[in-house]
Parts: sequence; structure tokens; C-alpha cells
Amino acid sequence: MANEAPQDQDATLTKSEISVEPGLLVELTRALLPYLGPYSITTVKRVARTTSSPTELIRQVAGYVDDVAKRELFMKAAARILAEYTTPEVEEVTSAPPSPAGGRPPSPMTPELIQRGEAALASIIGPLAGVLVSRYASASENSREFFEQLATHLRTPQERDSFFMSVRSGNGTWRPE
Repeated sequence: MANEAPQDQDATLTKSEISVEPGLLVELTRALLPYLGPYSITTVKRVARTTSSPTELIRQVAGYVDDVAKRELFMKAAARILAEYTTPEVEEVTSAPPSPAGGRPPSPMTPELIQRGEAALASIIGPLAGVLVSRYASASENSREFFEQLATHLRTPQERDSFFMSVRSGNGTWRPE
């Protein structure tokens, strides 16, 4: 009976109760994939519901990796991700990133643009793209802001370029040569 209470409590938590940034969750899930496979998505989501501290999140998630050597590899990758993730936020506050759209005015949000964003992001980061898209679609005032917010969750300039080219192509399938 004691085991049922935490499960019932876990089932009642909502996405709004997850306080760790979604981009960090995406990156940690990616790092965990080689060790837990598709179960990494569920693991990161569940642990994120129990803590607001990124370092505690990493420690708890690492506990799911049984092999000590693999756990250490995950911990190193997670520490690097955490360090990289926190640095761009500081830069973002001090200087706005250049707009990849150039001088064009932003378009209003439409269901088609939202689908383009999800398809382009999903081809790079996988199924967690849907969570990010639903969060930013409702919070963005226009398409430029929406796509820029999605792009903040990409690790490399190549991923950003691929994302924006996919959005521009309209089908989410463009790949750099």
C-alpha cells in the first residue's frame, strides 16, 4: 500500500510542475539515450517532476544507469551539457542573437507554421520537439520569436542552420549535404 501513494501522486503532476528548463531536459535525454534507450525520455520526465535543481536531476537520473562505467560517462556528459546550457543563457541576456530571418518582418503564428517548426525540430531532437513546440507556440507573439525560441534548444550552429533551412523548405525534411 505504501508504494501506491507515490505512484498516485506522480500521476497527478502536470507539465507546469516541472521546473527544470525544457532545453536542458532535451539535452539530458539525448545523453541518456545510449544507456537507457527509449526509457530515457520517461526517466528524465519523472525525475524532473521531483526536483527543481538541475544537478540533483542529473544525480537522480544517473542512478538509473546500472553499469558504473556507463554511469560515469553519462555524468561527465551531463556536467558538460549543464555547463554549456547555462553559459548561453548569460550571453542571451547581455546581447540579443542575430536574427536568421534577415530584414523580413515576422509572420503571424499559423497552424501551418507551428507544424513546420515541429517537423523541423523533431528531425533534429526527436519526440521532445512536440513539448517544446506546444510551449512556445502559445507564448510567442509571432513566427520569428517562435522559431528563435525553438532554435535555442539546438546545440550547434549546424543544427540551427539545418533547423532554419527545414522551416524555410516547409516540409521539415531538408538535410545539409
